[in-house]
Amino acid sequence: MLAVLAVFGVVGTLLVAVGISEQSSRDVAMTTPPSFTYTPHSTVPTTATAAPSATTARTSAPTTAPTTVKPVGPQPVIALGQHPMFHDDSAYLPNMDCDLPRWSTDAATATAFFAAAQVCLDQMWRTNLAAANLPFSSPGLVVTERPGELSSPCGGASSDAFYCSASSTIYMSTAGLVINNTPFPPMEALSIYAHEYGHHVQGITGLLQASSNQRRGQGAMSDGGLETSRRMELQASCFGGMYIGSAEAGGSWTSQEGYAAVRHNYDRGDGNGRHRDHGTPEHNGNWYNHGYSKNRNFECNTWLAPANEVS
Repeated sequence: MLAVLAVFGVVGTLLVAVGISEQSSRDVAMTTPPSFTYTPHSTVPTTATAAPSATTARTSAPTTAPTTVKPVGPQPVIALGQHPMFHDDSAYLPNMDCDLPRWSTDAATATAFFAAAQVCLDQMWRTNLAAANLPFSSPGLVVTERPGELSSPCGGASSDAFYCSASSTIYMSTAGLVINNTPFPPMEALSIYAHEYGHHVQGITGLLQASSNQRRGQGAMSDGGLETSRRMELQASCFGGMYIGSAEAGGSWTSQEGYAAVRHNYDRGDGNGRHRDHGTPEHNGNWYNHGYSKNRNFECNTWLAPANEVS
């Protein structure tokens, strides 16, 4: 079953890949829905009846018609611009004070750092999605120092951070994560993790499957398919910005630190000579800043945004 691999790298790197493993043709890789869309179904078998004997009355046992078992609890909704996440204009992430430990590129220290951030992210998004009757589950987390050490059901890493829907896990490598373009390297790392968590939100709510379906129908590398990919990636950045802003309002860090996380995203996006599947660095920063300053779900509805805002 297909796994979706959403990755986020610095300017000039190849930033997106979709497939069971690394493949040269994305159109081939996108022929099956992402794994998280699987919904179990069962049927009640027909009851067989033994042939009547000569000494008993002829009777027929009732046959039970096959039935579909409806999954319990909230379910993903496969939609984009009209997704229920965006129906309530007041839906937001609650402000929360996130107590983060120190940051280091050492894998164990970085794991503790991201795991602490995830405690807040989980609580914020659980509350947010419950209000829209959407499912929530916490993502897995794998951290290494080098991208080559990362392995997932979606294949190997092609950047320093990615989300794999097959395992519902965020994969981070620390060596190239921080490019020290702000005074606050921990916030640079955190901003990328928050973007990948945004992909997890897309995955569990059905947005990621809907975008995959649309891109597959358009042709993965067609102009329309690449625009669909950009809208998905820029939405994940907007979701990431919502977390940075809401946690700042809750007292987690200063406004200077919070904006350092936003500023970092103006240096990440599509570089010259690469596929236009993530959006320009300017648009990536703008959408991150939009989520940071607005903290409303509907403000991150990139699917209804004009094309010139997602180029």
